[in-house]
Amino acid sequence: MLLSQSSLTVTIRQLEEELGVTLLNRTTRQVHMTDDGKRFLSDARRVVEAFDLMIASMRLSASQLGGTVRVAVLPSVAIRLMPDIITKFHETHDDVRIQLRDDNARGLHRQVRENEVDFGISNQWYDYPELEYVPLTDDRFGVVCRKDDPLASKKEAVSWNDIDPERLFIMAADTGVYTTLKETPELENLLATTAGEVLVMVTLLEMVRVGLGVTVLPELSKPGAMETDLVFVPLVHPVVKRKLCLIRRRNEPLSTGARRVWDTIRGAVPKQGNRVKASRGYDACEEIVVPGGNFSA
Repeated sequence: MLLSQSSLTVTIRQLEEELGVTLLNRTTRQVHMTDDGKRFLSDARRVVEAFDLMIASMRLSASQLGGTVRVAVLPSVAIRLMPDIITKFHETHDDVRIQLRDDNARGLHRQVRENEVDFGISNQWYDYPELEYVPLTDDRFGVVCRKDDPLASKKEAVSWNDIDPERLFIMAADTGVYTTLKETPELENLLATTAGEVLVMVTLLEMVRVGLGVTVLPELSKPGAMETDLVFVPLVHPVVKRKLCLIRRRNEPLSTGARRVWDTIRGAVPKQGNRVKASRGYDACEEIVVPGGNFSA
């Protein structure tokens, strides 16, 4: 205990005064424990053992990566970003189970706020003060239309002014796509008279596929390679980008496993200026730039 005999004696007497009992019987020749002292010693040993177990458990948690990490993600992020990231992560951390919970932006923010997940990936649907938003990357909006649509002939880019609002279907208010569009002042007149809002992406794309109109989506949300009858053409005037963030509860540290997943995602998502392969016509590929945000914590 690193205490002298006299200091230990004083400490025990102070403890006895605090408890109102005598722990030790003292004579000039010997010292022995009272019944109260024996009970106190037994309880104290259990407290010390529990404390030692707690410290060992915390050290084990800090040194190991085992467990489940729950991540709420937008459907487009789940499909386009997470498969490769999870594969890369498990190459070095095979004892961590990553559980993805895809949701729209509104539901995703609720999951993070209510501690249902460790963190999330979305654009900022609403500025909740209890959440921290760390910029991850952004993706540019484009028009999605049929191959035989007149807009598809504009191979390099389409102006927002070229879109007929009465043919435009957009994602509903619960989504991050809607939030980004509504926060762009230049689109106010276009969005005031659209053909309608749709909550589910599959429904939206089917409406475009059968020729009811067109839609606008961020690049990560565009139809996959199997959707050969639809094309994605970047939009200009203005160039609009959805800014994706890593989202967590403010002032609440991540677990060791969650921190490793968080750091892996930040390192794996293409930064600004990186080039990746992406399909425009879905039967041939061209290089496009996937812009990135600020990667500082």
